[in-house]
Amino acid sequence: MIQRHVPHFWDWVQWLLSSVVLFGPGLRFFRPGWIAYRHLSPDMNSLVATGTGAAWAYSTLVLIAPGLFPPEARHVYFDSAAVVIAAVLFGKYLEELAKGRTSSAIRKLVGLQAKTARKLQDDGTEKEVPAAQLRVGDRVAVRPGGRIPVDGKVVEGRAHVDESMLSGEPLPVLKQAGDSVVGATVAVDGRLVVEATSVGRDTVLAQIVRLVESAQTGKLPIQGVADRVVRIFSPAVIAIAVTAFAVWLGLGANISVALVTAVAVLVVACPCAMGLATPAAIMVGTGRAAELGVLFRKGEALETLSHVDTVLFDKTGTLTEGKPALTAAEGPQAEEALRLAAALEAASEHPLARAIVAAARERGLELPGVEDFKAVAGYGIEGRVEGQPVIVGARRFMEREGVDLAALADRAAALEAEGGTVVFVAADDQPLGLLAIADRVKPEARAVVQALAGHGLRVAMVTGDARRTAEAVAARLGIEEVHAEVLPQDKARVVTELQQAGRRVAFVGDGINDAPALAQADVGIALASGTDIAIEAADVTLTRGQLGEVVTALTAARKTLGNIHGNLFWAFFYNILLIPIAAGVAAPLGIHLNPMLAGVAMGLSSIFVLGNSLRLKHLHAWQPTAA
Repeated sequence: MIQRHVPHFWDWVQWLLSSVVLFGPGLRFFRPGWIAYRHLSPDMNSLVATGTGAAWAYSTLVLIAPGLFPPEARHVYFDSAAVVIAAVLFGKYLEELAKGRTSSAIRKLVGLQAKTARKLQDDGTEKEVPAAQLRVGDRVAVRPGGRIPVDGKVVEGRAHVDESMLSGEPLPVLKQAGDSVVGATVAVDGRLVVEATSVGRDTVLAQIVRLVESAQTGKLPIQGVADRVVRIFSPAVIAIAVTAFAVWLGLGANISVALVTAVAVLVVACPCAMGLATPAAIMVGTGRAAELGVLFRKGEALETLSHVDTVLFDKTGTLTEGKPALTAAEGPQAEEALRLAAALEAASEHPLARAIVAAARERGLELPGVEDFKAVAGYGIEGRVEGQPVIVGARRFMEREGVDLAALADRAAALEAEGGTVVFVAADDQPLGLLAIADRVKPEARAVVQALAGHGLRVAMVTGDARRTAEAVAARLGIEEVHAEVLPQDKARVVTELQQAGRRVAFVGDGINDAPALAQADVGIALASGTDIAIEAADVTLTRGQLGEVVTALTAARKTLGNIHGNLFWAFFYNILLIPIAAGVAAPLGIHLNPMLAGVAMGLSSIFVLGNSLRLKHLHAWQPTAA
């Protein structure tokens, strides 16, 4: 703190240490501050340089020539100058820590691309070659479990392809001759021969990489409220200090009194509290948010999120569980239908089959053995279970086998309208029941949507799923705006169109297919239960993967920004109140604010800002209202 004149040894120790601080790391303020002066537009750097420089210069004069000053003015302020530099540098350091990295998401996306491919030679043999050597028109063989190396068209074979990294949908899609496939997707259960139509930079994955890179690097750093106000505040403080110096000289005071007054103005106006106002609130707010499961990877995301007016949700894995599950078993013998279907599906790795088997086991059903098992492409499966012929599959399978579904038709249509996939089960040509499999909506999803709407936000859903399924899910959640059947690049386009319409958009997702939209949005919010790439592309990560953390993130952002505004208001109000006193306007009343008291006042303003910021430790996680 500020102190009276002390023995020379400690004076020189303070002088040495403060000089190292000011003319070492503090040079980053003096150089741009001087340039700003030269351009007649002093800024925060100018104010830091002027205040700390004046305090250091005044103290040095007291140290070298104390006789120039009256006894009551012989104080040194080396520690104040050093503390101001350290405090502002600490704020800059926090800002640097808050900046997110852009390269990690790009590296992970590129890592999804197949490194090698099995190229078909003219004689029909396969040769493993680097994927980078493939050209349009080349044919490649993709084995079960293999990653497709190019965008292309299937010319031979049949397989289910896992396209979840692009579509976000959990169910593999059947691909056969004539169908298009996308590079980096995976053939699950069959061999395909694919003719390349796009390679290298022209593939869909490469386009996604460019979208993420462009959206992330194209964002401008947000300008802090403090910097905007300081454009006016800095020159005003300097003008007041110069004016106070001139006025006191004009009133006949000696130069030491005039200098002390001017230095008092600059010291009390040193932007320690202003420099701490934003980073202190960010540090406490983001720290508390992290404890509640919300990680802000970019500091500016706090301010941006507090201003959003639209929240776009991905569907699969975000609003829903992201994996198919049995949602209904109905019919004249529903439980028997489930038992027999699970027996037939037990050997299958298809997601629908796994959902049926898992449901049967959850209910404690014993699965009998199966004979004469047969998969009927495009229809379903059949076999003999406990001596009776059983068929499980789509409506067309039942119709082909002459099974009358009249009693189940209405209920099947209703379940399909709700977005479920319906599988029928029959034994001895008699319908036993139907099974509905769907991606379940998360229990808290509707409450989250309602809470966001209660905060004045528009909520919309964007998904690559079929429109009927998407609209069924949206209706259950109370979402009116739906963008369905969109490709990954279309999700980013939807975000862009909303932004061009003047809306500030937050995008919530969890899949690789969401990465471009997460990066393009004003604020990208990723569930940690999703892919690492989605998390890397986002500004905010929900570390526990709970959807309710979206509301917690919004609350934390708004309260932190409000705290920053409060800090800045009181910091400036403090200066507005004390600067005139430091300049001597209250001197006729016997009230003086010398540099020593000015330094103390400056410290108190910083303590106030820190105390106000610590109030953010009382933030609580959002909880759904009890029904």
